[in-house]
Amino acid sequence: MMRIRILVLALVAGALAIPAVASAAPPAASPVSVRHACSDPRPGYASCQALVRTNVVRPKGIQHATAPAGYGPADLTAAYDLPAATTTATVAIVDAYDSPNAEADLATYRAQYGLPACTTANGCFRKVDQRGGTSYPAPTSDWAGEIALDVDMVSAVCPSCHILLVESDDAEMDNLGTAVDEAVTLGAKYVSNSWAGSESSDEQSYDHYFDHPGVAITAATGDWGYGVYYPAASPNVTAVGGTTLLRDGSARGWSESAWSLAGSGCSAYEPKPAWQADSGCANRAEADVSAVSDPNTPLAVYNGGWMMYGGTSAATPIIASVYALAGTPQAGTNPARYPYDDQLADPTALNDAVGGSNGNCSPAYLCTGAAGYDGPTGLGTPNGTAGFAYRQPGTVAGTVTSGGAPVPDASVAVAGRRTTTDAQGRYTLGLPAGSFQLTVDKYGYLSQSTPVTVTAGSTTSLDVTLTAHATATIAGTVTDGSGHGWALAATVTADDGTDHPVTATTDSSGHYSLRVLTDTSYTLRVEATVPGYLAETKKVAVTTADVDLDVALLIDQDACTAPGYQPVESGTTQPFSGRSAPSGWSVANTDPHYPGYTAKPGWQFTDPGNRTNTTGGTGGFAIVDSDHSGALHVQDTVLTGPVTDMSTVDNPTIRFSSDLVPAVNSTAAVDVSVDGGTTWHTVWSSTGMHGPHGTAMVVVPVPAAVHQHAVAFRFHYTGSWSKWWEVDDVFVGSRTCQAV
Repeated sequence: MMRIRILVLALVAGALAIPAVASAAPPAASPVSVRHACSDPRPGYASCQALVRTNVVRPKGIQHATAPAGYGPADLTAAYDLPAATTTATVAIVDAYDSPNAEADLATYRAQYGLPACTTANGCFRKVDQRGGTSYPAPTSDWAGEIALDVDMVSAVCPSCHILLVESDDAEMDNLGTAVDEAVTLGAKYVSNSWAGSESSDEQSYDHYFDHPGVAITAATGDWGYGVYYPAASPNVTAVGGTTLLRDGSARGWSESAWSLAGSGCSAYEPKPAWQADSGCANRAEADVSAVSDPNTPLAVYNGGWMMYGGTSAATPIIASVYALAGTPQAGTNPARYPYDDQLADPTALNDAVGGSNGNCSPAYLCTGAAGYDGPTGLGTPNGTAGFAYRQPGTVAGTVTSGGAPVPDASVAVAGRRTTTDAQGRYTLGLPAGSFQLTVDKYGYLSQSTPVTVTAGSTTSLDVTLTAHATATIAGTVTDGSGHGWALAATVTADDGTDHPVTATTDSSGHYSLRVLTDTSYTLRVEATVPGYLAETKKVAVTTADVDLDVALLIDQDACTAPGYQPVESGTTQPFSGRSAPSGWSVANTDPHYPGYTAKPGWQFTDPGNRTNTTGGTGGFAIVDSDHSGALHVQDTVLTGPVTDMSTVDNPTIRFSSDLVPAVNSTAAVDVSVDGGTTWHTVWSSTGMHGPHGTAMVVVPVPAAVHQHAVAFRFHYTGSWSKWWEVDDVFVGSRTCQAV
């Protein structure tokens, strides 16, 4: 059984020691000072990540002179244009551990704001354990604060709603999930979950706890900024993000932006539900909707005294209660879909929260308050209950054809809702009632948009005919461009950046032909299928006419492996045939003075580790064998060759046979000096685990040495109990690649 760490998402603070305007939070200023309410739990169990303001006053009881600091019921009703509550529907709160004072604290909150009593005696309040009984779990002060926040928010938004508090044995996921199941068994149609854990590769094994069609289940997206958390990532829940809520002079009287610590992002594991239409996340995106969460614009809560809370823990029961005000969910449906259908049919059904961010990400909308859908706030916040009511959907269905033949795999989209045609060109798309623009796209065809009216409870038939996109030809011949001029076997690819590359191969005469779309810009890449040639890339703008384009490929001068070419060298070659440094060559070791470490040996010529010559050369070779030196040895060693006059050399090159065995803590480099060894710069290097070792001929052109009088090269290696580097047959001089 997997255990997942669950984190309570409330930000908790004491009431500010300043006079409070009735039912109003102070405007946002500098961030509040907070501390963590809970210590780290045992592995696999819950951590109450409540944050508590420091240096605060917590007045007790009903406040007669001034209202408690923080937003109260009247503020939420005004900010979200909520109707007067008449429903007695049950909103369930699922939390861990017991709060013995939950009912008494709730009574103080409701009396303070003139709300009707909600007690066990009058049947409004009920508290049960995760099995529906009264064997309550042990109490904890951290989760008691979460419970107080949750029941107070339900009271603020839906004062007439009944409250069912289901307390799980502890904060382990299976127990919390069992409590969700029990809430539904006891008849709740709205279940709030103000807790979350990090995503896990097997989180879908918990999805069944939230799979209750016809029940609105809300879950907090987290209070740690950009990032995805579970169960908000489950498509079975409404993922609730967070906003900063401020009074302003607008017609609404309030403004909202993305709260900086609201969770959001693209799930790594949960699939994208059909009703989500954002384009930058292939999987489930969160949030869906949001409400006030910023502790700088806090909510008044009574928990043994008046305090101020924030966090998506506050937003989650707010949204669950708005669902309750909107009416009973339709049996067999997923209420998480309702805001998407409602907003599509009526763009004013939700308040769009624009501005603010919770981190850095790509695409930016997943962490920035943007127009329309965004990660931190979802589709937005309640504007009345219209965004949370069931709308009977309709269906649009038809067939996509071109020239009388069906077009499979065509994209059919309405306002981001998308499906694809089957092998017979058929499609079906569920939509809320309303008038929309339906767009069909398929690569190689012209996009087609058609108006469609969807009627609730019925199917609208709409067949679409696509017109094939006009085409043109890019054609030409691929030849050798370095001297021979003969036809080459090659692959030619035209790419317009839409993941629909067109590829052709040349025939025996080097000819190729590509059929491409007109009025489209392409990147043409030509690659020889014989070795030794450099690939060529060209930009081609295709209008309505065919394009003739011949391509001459150049050989790779350094490798010089193309058929019909061979290297021509003039210079000196060092074979390292002796058992010491050759004449004119020297070894120098630098001691970094690490305590207990020896900085010798460095480069050697005696093969102390019996590696044998694996460079491709024969006989003797130079080697620095860090592995053979073993522990407590460090290498910073250079093998320097003689100074060479290259004043008449047009193509100076160093070539050597090499076997460099990779190690994570090693570096290898070839340096050049053009002032006789006074200063050096690197012309070739390899660091760390670059790949498997083996025979290699390394050719390094050195243009900095052209016509220089005092050129020197050195081989520089660093490591400590690393592997080794063998070098042999070092050539220094002029090297060209010529046709034969």
